[in-house]
Amino acid sequence: MPAADAAKREPRAYASLQGVGRALSVLEAVAERPMRANEIAARLGLKWTTAHRTLTHLLEHGYLRRDDANGTYAVGPRLYYLGQAYLFGHPLVAAGAQLLRAVAKELAVSAQLNEREGFQAMTLLAVDHKLEAIPKTTPEFHFPLHTGSKGHVLLAYSEPEVLEAMLESPLVPLTDRSITKPRELRSRLATVRAQGYAVTREDVQHGTGSVAAPVFYADGRLAGAVCFIVEAEEMTEERVASLVGAVCRTAREVSIQLGWRWGDRPAAIDKWGRGHGARSAS
Repeated sequence: MPAADAAKREPRAYASLQGVGRALSVLEAVAERPMRANEIAARLGLKWTTAHRTLTHLLEHGYLRRDDANGTYAVGPRLYYLGQAYLFGHPLVAAGAQLLRAVAKELAVSAQLNEREGFQAMTLLAVDHKLEAIPKTTPEFHFPLHTGSKGHVLLAYSEPEVLEAMLESPLVPLTDRSITKPRELRSRLATVRAQGYAVTREDVQHGTGSVAAPVFYADGRLAGAVCFIVEAEEMTEERVASLVGAVCRTAREVSIQLGWRWGDRPAAIDKWGRGHGARSAS
């Protein structure tokens, strides 16, 4: 076979990679919300034939599911299976799951282990002491880092570049108490680093409030955040003080399980510049 003919039949490596990237973009799009094929094509700037071919492949292999009643595509069971595999053996979950379950029952709170994914706070594990859980506290709900105590903690102890990149777009409010001004957010994050925890009320959803503290790996890198969520009416001064103490102790114990030594400085602290010193926890 002439070399020219062989080259025509061999798929180019970069073309295959483009196809992988396109499929991942489709999955990320429908992970935000179910969409129809034309919406997906328009959002990603794809030709209709390209979008249809990609959707068909992902649907046939179980990475997507399709609602025949309205034509929308959503995340499929195969993708859920892969997501569950991510949690299996996750160091943060392995280190904190047992303690989190005990604390949730003892304190009568909704307790979470969270980590940062991009500009979102992602819940890895949630435990609720009640038969009826507080709304939107389970793992399928993710919120932007400028909202909620867990978001503030994750943002405060991440690299400063994360905040700068996030502020390139407007901060969208979830409630009338959400922080939307960059200067106010910077000030809040400095406070979080200075005191070692965050407290928020009704800035994610009305009727709830939360406290959170950071968890660190052995080398001082941010591993995630422990967060306790309660109904807003519970957040008296005494109750908040009790929850703050408990969430800091819990985060410290989980960090120690990950090899971190109490008293070490978090890795990102010095990168925030003078005037932003912090304790690792309270």
